[in-house]
Amino acid sequence: MIVLSFKSDILKQVERIPEGKIFTFSDIVFPMKKFANLAVILSDLSRKGQLVRFEKGAYYRPKQSSLGLGTLPVYQDEQISYLTAKLNGYLTGTYIYNKMSLTGQVPSVVTVAVRYPVRPFKLNKLSVECVKSYIEKPADNKTLYLVQVLDAMKDLKRIPAASPQTVYEKIYTLHLSVLNENELRKTVSLSLNYPPRVRKILSDMLQRKGACDLQEQLSQTICPTTRFDLPCKN
Repeated sequence: MIVLSFKSDILKQVERIPEGKIFTFSDIVFPMKKFANLAVILSDLSRKGQLVRFEKGAYYRPKQSSLGLGTLPVYQDEQISYLTAKLNGYLTGTYIYNKMSLTGQVPSVVTVAVRYPVRPFKLNKLSVECVKSYIEKPADNKTLYLVQVLDAMKDLKRIPAASPQTVYEKIYTLHLSVLNENELRKTVSLSLNYPPRVRKILSDMLQRKGACDLQEQLSQTICPTTRFDLPCKN
């Protein structure tokens, strides 16, 4: 009777998870002594087609096509959301730079910034690479956006299908120039975790925008005798 009650509770929790959302054991409330029982229940639901196993310990409820085409695959955005949560990192690289209109190239690899990078791997059909992040995982979307702008400055020479000068102009015009004062201050604060060349690029852009106080504040963090071979002009 206790086993049936436990299974009934698990089934109700699973039914409340939106279709197509990847979940793990940590998303379900259960006593740890019942871990093996939970694994058996989820595995059984997978065999019956009520769940799809995404990877070991991760499942999702299949979503049916409204056009009668059968089960839809899990959306890429959901896979990426699961991936970044699993790695405790955030998206960066060409995938993001494409969304930022810095390059027209569509990447074949998803890049995740993490504190301690691991070797490239595949997750389902996603090819994944990890790079070093200079800050902890951003706590909100606005901070994440500012960090990705700084990452673009860092990767200026490596963004594909565009010259560094073109990328520089797009970063400034599309992203930096539209920030308000509070956002600029936040960007300056975040940049202190980045290499000096990133702070130099940001400093030049702040000068161009006329944010002289912030530009002066940032320039004081850069050794005055340092010479930068930047592939762009302000």
